Amino acid sequence: MAAENGTTVEIEGPLKELKQINAEISVIVDQLVDEEAALHAKYELKKASLYKKRQQVIEKIPKFWLTCLEKHPVITSLIEMDDAEAISYLKIIEIQRSTENPINYKIVFTFNENPYFENDKLIKEFDFSDKGNTKVVNHAINWKESMDLTALAKKSDEDDGSDDFSENEDSSFFCWFNDDNGSELADLIANDLFPNADMYFVDNDISDDEETPVFEIVQSDDEVEVNGNITDEDDIEDAPASKRAKRS
Repeated sequence: MAAENGTTVEIEGPLKELKQINAEISVIVDQLVDEEAALHAKYELKKASLYKKRQQVIEKIPKFWLTCLEKHPVITSLIEMDDAEAISYLKIIEIQRSTENPINYKIVFTFNENPYFENDKLIKEFDFSDKGNTKVVNHAINWKESMDLTALAKKSDEDDGSDDFSENEDSSFFCWFNDDNGSELADLIANDLFPNADMYFVDNDISDDEETPVFEIVQSDDEVEVNGNITDEDDIEDAPASKRAKRS
């Protein structure tokens, strides 16, 4: 109820009408977001040959991808010092998009021979075809003896029943490759870090007019928006505080 010029005005009814109209608007906005994400993925697929050409240049720059990951304002908080040593062997990041539906992709990290694991490629696959029900395929990491950077986190998870690696003080960036979902970090890598890699490497501000998105990585089928992609606002929270000093 509200008073205006001495007359009581009933606003409950109009507010309900506004709520209904906003709900209908939200449906259209959701459609727009979905179409924008699909269009973005389509054009990312078109860039594939150029990204391969770019990679030939990147391989001439020592520790290029480690530098990019450490300069990313969210991803850096997920990388421990031991992780950084392992990631220093990373030579290629690929986003292999489906030609039938480019919103689906594989993230492929290719490594030089290293003292940590036998794999030359670490792979994680995402299928977003069924909105709200992300399908994830993890490929096992074959750790060398006594070099498993995720071992302590696994033990901690067993002890406290947690399955959220971003909240685990013993976590490793490599825990993400075993995460049941991990689509939030995937979105950051595929749709932000990867296409803007050179800008992150030279530390340019790529979002002068936008606030940097931060959130915790949780095992959820909800999607998030980073630089124009699908989002569920409830999932966006403060990123975990960095557990190490940023490498110089």
